Parts: sequence; structure tokens; C-alpha cells
Amino acid sequence: MQHPPTRRSRRPAPRAACRPPPGWRALFLIALLVTPAVRADEEPDPRRAISPGLVPFVPSAVSRPDGWPGKAAGDAVADALEETDAAPKRLPEEPAADGSVNAERHVLSSIRSKPGGPLRATAGDVVPATFEETAAGQPGAAGLPEPVLLEGTRVVARVGPEVVLESDLLTPKALEWLESVSPGLSPEQVRELRAQICRQVIDQHIETLLVYVDACREIPEDKLPEVRQNVDKAFDEQMVPNLLRESGAANIIEYEHLLKARGQSLDSMRKMFFERGLAQEWLRKNVDDTGEIPHAEMIAWYQNHLSEYDYPAKARFEALTVKTELKRSKQQAWDLLAEMGNEVLAGRPFAEVAASRSEGPTARNGGRFDWTSKGSLASKLLDEAIFTLPIGQLSAILEEEKALHIVRVTERVEAGRTPFIEAQTGIRDTLRQERREKSMNDYLSRLRGRTPVWTVFQNASPGGQAVTAGRPTTTTTR
Repeated sequence: MQHPPTRRSRRPAPRAACRPPPGWRALFLIALLVTPAVRADEEPDPRRAISPGLVPFVPSAVSRPDGWPGKAAGDAVADALEETDAAPKRLPEEPAADGSVNAERHVLSSIRSKPGGPLRATAGDVVPATFEETAAGQPGAAGLPEPVLLEGTRVVARVGPEVVLESDLLTPKALEWLESVSPGLSPEQVRELRAQICRQVIDQHIETLLVYVDACREIPEDKLPEVRQNVDKAFDEQMVPNLLRESGAANIIEYEHLLKARGQSLDSMRKMFFERGLAQEWLRKNVDDTGEIPHAEMIAWYQNHLSEYDYPAKARFEALTVKTELKRSKQQAWDLLAEMGNEVLAGRPFAEVAASRSEGPTARNGGRFDWTSKGSLASKLLDEAIFTLPIGQLSAILEEEKALHIVRVTERVEAGRTPFIEAQTGIRDTLRQERREKSMNDYLSRLRGRTPVWTVFQNASPGGQAVTAGRPTTTTTR
């Protein structure tokens, strides 16, 4: 009779490598005989290697030696804790090869020469915690050079996270001027000139950095590299050719050497150009100067500033002059001037007569005087004549103490006031500029309120204060 087929087991057959080697029972018995037995009254040692493959137990904490920093002498709590069962057991120090015991073993070795063995303290190439070193009083006494401040690296201001160096404020033109005036000056005088230049431009530079920091705070971080790439491209294409032409450098390499000799670099100038360009664009975006100026507001401005639109009478005129203080009598001077006047009346151009015979200050220009306001002339006689004579008519001979004159008015405007219809364009521009300045000042005030600002010149004056987050705080120097 045939038996039905049985379902085969899917469990794979044991591998030959898993089978115990021949004689394994004998090896096991030998291991039992070699391994020392543990007495019932003996506490098992956790560090003893019981069998291969087991890692010895490492205490979670090791008691500090008596000389360890932080443990006060006579610390009763620490001593009591070490005497209890809760305190970790200390490892006995093993003597060295010469029989001495090292008392400065404060650090446990992280690498053991015998893996599986007990941890031992080591002091090899380890600085003890109680090590002290006396610092040299003077740098020169220890053989170290005196610190030297590199030129241009002085920190003159901080605006938020941005640091302003002296070299950031000294432009190539300023450095060129310093080179021209430095010969013959002492180093202290040169440093004072550099400080004066920085003091003059630092306020404007701080305003630029305030806006720049705000732009970096608001613009998404992933967009800044693209913005910087576009600005750097504009710098290389527009600014670099102008810089090369102004400096007289033949190429960009020669210009970089010139900048390096002055303590600057093209990269620093490119960075400055980026900061200023981004700040200007961000300022334009945040300052509101758009919108139509109401007509009523312009009229109100005009009515409140009427005196600014009043103008005095003014005139243009020509003059023939003969001086009486030369080696001639007054009668001779009178006759000479009368001859010149008769020539003009006979039809000779006034400018020709004046250029050839007049002794006045404008004789070379044909005796012509440009627009002259009433009351602006030193001679009251001439002032009255040019504002009373009919236009185009020769005056009689006007006699003064040192000269004789004949004048003719060519053009005159009486005193009056500019009408609103002529002034409204200028009024609109003025009001728009005022609106822009107010918006910009409000914006900068908000930035100063949330951006710390400090300058080195605040410490230079007594009672100087540094502005931090919009609030004045007393500065301290170390």
C-alpha cells in the first residue's frame, strides 16, 4: 500500500558549520574544571570575565581622589556617601614597574591595552586638574612680539551684526589726498587726519548700514545670492571702467596692486557698492514719496511763505566812466566823458565807446552790468539813476568824488511777487521732498529703535553714549 505524499517542511536544513565540532563534550568538561567555582557566601565580581563574549561591567561613576578640585576638605556628605553601599567601589591602584604608585592619576584611559580587563587609571600625557601656570607680565618678557594694530583694521562702529572698519570709510580719493598731505607730518598727525575723515562720513555710512541690515533681515535668504550677483555684475560693468580711468591704471591687475598698497581691495569696494546699492533700493521701497499733492495744500504753503516769493526791482544797464583822481583836472575829465557821450549820440555803439575809452570796471565787456537789484550798488547816485531813468535813454553826467559817469538802462523789472500759477510747480516739488524726508526720518527712527548702533567717537567726548536698540546707554571701555 502506498502512503500519500507528505508536505515537505519549508525550514532549510541545518548548515554543516552550525554543527558542534567533534569532541565538544570533552572541551566543555575541561572548561567547567578550569573555571573556579563561586562560593555561596561570596559576592560575585561583576568585572570577572565569566565566559567569552561578555563585556565586563564598568561603574557608572568613579569616586574622586582626595586632591580632586571641587571637593572641600572635611566634606562630610561626600565622605559619608563613599562609605555607603550606594557609593561606587574604588579600583585599587596598581603599582608601576618600579613599584611606585602614581598619585596624580585623575583621568581614566579611554583605550585599554587588554580589552575585557578592568579599567585602570593613567596619567600619561595628561595635564592634571591641579596644574597651574604663571602668565608672563609683559609680552616681551616671554619672548613674544608686541601686538601691532594693522592700518585700517580699527573698528570704528558697529551697526547690528555689521562691523565698520576704518578702511570702510576711507575711500580711494581720501587715501590719495592723505598721501599728498602726509609728507612732513608725524604719525600722530596722520592718524588724526584719518580720524577726522571718518568722523565726517560715519553718520551717512551708519544710515546706509541701518537700511542694509533691515534689507538683509526682510529679504528671503535664498534670494540674496541672486541679488548680489546682479549688483556685482553692474559693479564690474559700470564702476570698474570708471575707476580704472580715474586712477590711470592700465588694467584691473595694476589697479588691484594700487589698492593693495593703500590698504584696500577690489573685493571690499565691491562689497561697499553692494551695501549702498541694496540700501538705496530698499530705502526707495520703504519711503513713501508718491501720491498727488493736494491743490489746497499748495495754496496754503504759498500763503504762508509769501515773503519768499517777493522780489525787489532789478535792472541791467551800461556805463561810461572817467576817473578824476588821475593826473587831470576835473574839467578835463568832464570834457573827456562828454566826448564819449556825444559819440554814442552820433550813432557809435555804446559797447565800442566803452571798450576803447571808458575807465570803468566793466569797460572790457562794453560797459555792461548784469541784473542788479535795487539797493545793491555801493553808489547811491548810480542806484537812484538806473531805477528812475527811462529805459534806453542816456543820463546826464553823474558826478561823484572820484569818478564821472554816464549810464543807460537796457532792461528793468519793477519790484513784485511771483504769482501762484508760476510758483506752483516749485511748491509741488518742495512739498513732495518734505513728505519724502519725513517718511525717511520716520523709517530710520524705527530702524534705530531695533538696531544697536555704536561708534568709537561716542567714547571720544566726555559723557559719550552708545545707542542700543534706540535707548542711550552709557558705554564702557576696557
